[in-house]
Amino acid sequence: MSETSQGGFAKSIPGLILCVILGWLALQWNYSISGWQKDFKECQKILKTSAEGVGRTAPVEEAVPAGPVAEKPRAGESRVEEPLSPFDAYKAKHAEKYKEQLALYGQGELKKKPKKPHILKQDVYELLIATNEIPFKFKFGVKMIQFQLTYVAVLLLGGMLIRNTVGIPDIFKPGTVLARPIIKPGIVLLGGYYVWSNLFKVGLAALLLVIIFIFGTVVLVSVIGRKLKQDDGLIGVMAAGTGVCGVSAAVAVAPIVKAKPRDFFYAVGTLLLFGTVALFTFPYIGKALGMSEPVFGAWVGTSILNTAQLVAAASWYGHDSLLTANIINIVRVGFIPLVVLYCIWFYLVKGASAEGREEKMNTWQVIMDKFPLFILGFFAMVTLNEFGVFTKDHQYIFGKQFLKIFFAIGFAGVGLNIAFDDLKKAGGKAFVIGVFAASFKAILSAVIVMLLGTAVFQVH
Repeated sequence: MSETSQGGFAKSIPGLILCVILGWLALQWNYSISGWQKDFKECQKILKTSAEGVGRTAPVEEAVPAGPVAEKPRAGESRVEEPLSPFDAYKAKHAEKYKEQLALYGQGELKKKPKKPHILKQDVYELLIATNEIPFKFKFGVKMIQFQLTYVAVLLLGGMLIRNTVGIPDIFKPGTVLARPIIKPGIVLLGGYYVWSNLFKVGLAALLLVIIFIFGTVVLVSVIGRKLKQDDGLIGVMAAGTGVCGVSAAVAVAPIVKAKPRDFFYAVGTLLLFGTVALFTFPYIGKALGMSEPVFGAWVGTSILNTAQLVAAASWYGHDSLLTANIINIVRVGFIPLVVLYCIWFYLVKGASAEGREEKMNTWQVIMDKFPLFILGFFAMVTLNEFGVFTKDHQYIFGKQFLKIFFAIGFAGVGLNIAFDDLKKAGGKAFVIGVFAASFKAILSAVIVMLLGTAVFQVH
C-alpha cells in the first residue's frame, strides 16, 4: 500500500469508527424490540391459555377462588379460574414439549427441526400472572416493528437527521463515504443462503425483469433525450443511472459519454432524490398493497436505483424480501458492462458512423474493466452451499449476524451521506426525464410482480 493510500485510509478511520458505533447502537435497538415482540407474543399465549383452557363456568352464586381473572363472566355465570402455573412448572412444560418435538423430528415425523421455545424471564412471568397485564415495553416493541422502525430505519433516518441538522465534522466525512461499500461483503455472505436451483428459478424471472425494465429504461431515456436534443453526456449518465444501479452505473458511463461535471451532478442529484424518496416510501407502499416479502423484493430490485438503497429497503421489509431483491440486484449489476457497451455504441460509434468517422471499441476490455468483482464472491458462496459446506448454524452466524453487522455499518454511512444540498443538484429537463422514467418503471414493475405472485420470486 502506497503512502498516499495509507494516508487516505488513516483519514477515514474516525468516520469508520463513528459508523461502527452507530451501527452497534442500532443493532442493540433491533435486538431489544425483537425480544420485546417475542415476549409480547408469549404473554398473549399465556393469557389466552388462561382464558380458554384453565377456567370453567359456574353459577353466579358459587364462590370464585382467588387468582387472576382472564375475562369477565357472562350474565348468569362466573369464571372459576385456577391460578396460572408457577414459573418452574411453566418452564418445565415448555422443555417437555420441546423434547417431544425433537423426538418427532428425529423420527422423521416433522420436516423442520423445531426451534427452542421462547420462555419469559421469571420476574416478567410472575408480574404477568400477578397483574394479568402485558408490560408496556412489550407492546411498544410490537408497535415499533409494525411501523418498521428497525435498525435499518433508525440508521437511515437518524443519519439523515444528523447530517442535515447539526452536520458532520469534516474529520468524519471520508470514513462515512468509505463505510457505504461495506454493504457488499454482506451481499457476498447472502450467497450462502442460495443453491443453484433456486438461484436459477428466481434468476430467470430476474433476468426477464432486468431486460424489460432496466435495460429497457436505458434505451428509453437515451431515445427521449435525443428527441429533446439534450446533451449526450447528461442523458448518457442519466440513462445508465435510472436503468441499472444508480450512481455506480453513472460513474461507469460518465467518462464514456464525456459527461461534463455539471451534467454529472444533475444526473446524480436526480438519482439520489428519487432513490431517497423510494427508500423511505416503498416499504409502506408495499405494506399498503399487501405485497409479500418475495414480491416486494422483486419490486425494489427493479425499481430502486442504488444498490445500498435497494438493500436497505429490502432489509427494512424483511429477510425473504432481501433474498429476492439480492438476486435481481446481482443480475442487474452484472449488466453494467453491457450498458457501458450500449452507451459506447449509441453515443460514440453511432454518431461517428453518421459523420463518416470510425470509432473502435475493445468489447472484451470494457467487460473486464467494468465487471463488479463482488459478484464472483457471491457465486462462490452459492457453490459452497450447493455442496453442503454451510449448515443452518453457519447460515445463522454469517447470514444473520455478520450480514447485519456489515449492513449496519454500511447503512450508517448511507444515512450520514443523505444531504439535502446534494438532492437539490437535480435540475432541468434531464430531471423530468429521469424521474419520469424511474417512476414509470416503478409503477409498471409493481403491477407485473404482483401479477406474477409470490411463488415466482420465493427463494426456498
